[in-house]
Amino acid sequence: MDKETIKELIILSQEQEVKLIKRDLKIHFAGRINSIIGPRRAGKTFFIYQNIKQLKKKNKDKIIYINFEDERLLPIKKQDLDLILEAYYELYPENKGEKLYVFFDEIQAAPHWQYFVRRLHDQENIEICITGSSSRLLSKEIATQLRGRTLTYFIFPYSFKEFLKAKGIALERHFEYKPILYKIKKLLEEYTEFGGFPEITDKDDLLKTKILQEYFDLIFYKDLVERYKIRNFDIVKEIQLYLVNNFSSYFSTNKYYKLLKSQGKKVSKNTLFTYISCIEDINFAFLVPKYGKLKEQFANPKKVYIIDTGLINAVAFKVSKDIGRLYENIVFIELKRRGKEVYYWKNKYECDFLVKEREKIKEAIQVCYEITEENKEREVNGIVEAMEEFKLKEGLVITGDHEGEETIKDKKIVYKPLWKWLLQD
Repeated sequence: MDKETIKELIILSQEQEVKLIKRDLKIHFAGRINSIIGPRRAGKTFFIYQNIKQLKKKNKDKIIYINFEDERLLPIKKQDLDLILEAYYELYPENKGEKLYVFFDEIQAAPHWQYFVRRLHDQENIEICITGSSSRLLSKEIATQLRGRTLTYFIFPYSFKEFLKAKGIALERHFEYKPILYKIKKLLEEYTEFGGFPEITDKDDLLKTKILQEYFDLIFYKDLVERYKIRNFDIVKEIQLYLVNNFSSYFSTNKYYKLLKSQGKKVSKNTLFTYISCIEDINFAFLVPKYGKLKEQFANPKKVYIIDTGLINAVAFKVSKDIGRLYENIVFIELKRRGKEVYYWKNKYECDFLVKEREKIKEAIQVCYEITEENKEREVNGIVEAMEEFKLKEGLVITGDHEGEETIKDKKIVYKPLWKWLLQD
């Protein structure tokens, strides 16, 4: 790592023009260290490029972008990190004291990076943005290393709205009344089957599946086995695949432990809890508790959701034909993308999602792909029961294509197609 190489990389990044799909997430440069995290291949680096592109309009020569996995910088030593600012000020001495915007990609590759970043933040007039690989750097580790100086942003695979942008679909005013709606509905079928990882949006179906299977293997070997130094990786892979095949369904660690034990597989209950916690930590699977006190949450099974429906269909034992479960998974991930705190509710009946804000339940959501005479009473009873329990006047049922409203027991039930809910502001 030398100053001339760093200068070259700074200039190249300032001049580089990258074709990208604008993500809906926005960074707020407010004097804190912005940390970008998320699953591999979700688009963290391109999200950085998006922000650099915006800043270039007024601050082109005040931007520093360094990817610490660039082989031209290797090997990196702790003392080399100070060369970055030295090289920059040799290029732009007139900017000494001016506000700079610094982007450090794959920061975990730099030794003792946390001390360097904290010093820059505390002593320089700099806005800092960092990304880290989930195989070596998690959000809780960033928070620990940066000690309250950070704002964390989570990058998911494309939302449906972003997916449409990648497909060249512009949402004009009143689009739902125009012929383009048919194409949007067809693209929702593709999004449901193959998910929203950016790289696969323009590939053919066979290649999409192959790429997604490779993602799964990378996540397994890099983010789990190597990161946590797991020896019993056969069991971990079995757990991961079990969760994938039971998405949008109940999962009890105790029951699964008994299942493994009945099959003669040797793993302690504590180890099993640890493995599942690791799978959650890398944001591959989300285990959603029943709403209630902590004791009740621990006593009841959780519901499993996977980061992307494409991964589900690529590695499950068979492609899921249960569109309702896939829709439910999509709704959960979208709620997380919108920053919601989510639970499920179950008493006599079940309600798929409760959304909590400021210590109160603000929204009840049921997901039902097809409303029929056979299932309507069950689905409606579940959301009405939740609305009565939490004194809500209105509830939402997300459907395949059914739309409308009705009042039951003085409660307003709104039926809305998934495509419409995903595209609403």
